[in-house]
Amino acid sequence: MSYEAIKTYFIDGYQLLLDQINLSIGSLSSVFNLVVLLDILLLVVLLYWVWTKIRRTLLIRVLPSLFGILFLVFASKFLGFIALFYISILLLTAFLVAIVLIYSQEIQKLIESSFNHQKNRDRIRLLDRHELSSFVRQLTDTVVTLSKSKIPSLLVIKTSKPIGRLAENGIALYTPFNKEFVLDIFSHRSRLSSGALIIDNGIITATGSTLTVVSPKKFVFSLSNPVLKQVALHWNTVVIITYKHTENLSLLYGENSYSKLAPGSLERVLKTILLANK
Repeated sequence: MSYEAIKTYFIDGYQLLLDQINLSIGSLSSVFNLVVLLDILLLVVLLYWVWTKIRRTLLIRVLPSLFGILFLVFASKFLGFIALFYISILLLTAFLVAIVLIYSQEIQKLIESSFNHQKNRDRIRLLDRHELSSFVRQLTDTVVTLSKSKIPSLLVIKTSKPIGRLAENGIALYTPFNKEFVLDIFSHRSRLSSGALIIDNGIITATGSTLTVVSPKKFVFSLSNPVLKQVALHWNTVVIITYKHTENLSLLYGENSYSKLAPGSLERVLKTILLANK
């Protein structure tokens, strides 16, 4: 085969490829409508949901490879490479089977945690006014003890908005609020005390590094911490802070902040906020 014949072969092939791409773009523009847009949006939502479920598991390692294979599938389909399209589909199938086999324990834990989370959520019930008043007294007594003992602590209490997402980075507990338990957590400065205690209707839903993933030991328990201000404002939560070198205690709620609260004042503020959100 002569040089000219080889050159002509590749030029014709290149031109055919350009024509195929133009044809694919033309076909895409002719079918791109609301249904296709919704299909794309649903795919994005599905991928985001998968990412939120596996981002703290070992499965996160396979995402780059999975996206690469998906890109190969769509690109070969778009360009009209039939053989490559079917091969990439087979590769995607084999890859998914391999994920199930290799990460079976992680997938099992993920499924179990989803069921357990829903089961634990069902344990939370709304408190009546009498139960809420009793909880406020117990909470106040606990916070005052932490303050007088100069034990740094951070408690985030739900008012009107769901705060399940605040517990995502922490350790799920779903245990009734108990003074001795709270004192034990913060007194020993364990990993459980590195973040906030998340409280929902008298139930401690989670503890640990709930508000920060990076450097939880350096997370500052202070009114000046912008993360705590954001939590109080965006989630409409009550944020209570006690300190290491002083008996002062502080409270954030929405745009309001209270510092150097006396025990009696703390109980009145808590009752005003929590009972108003009943």
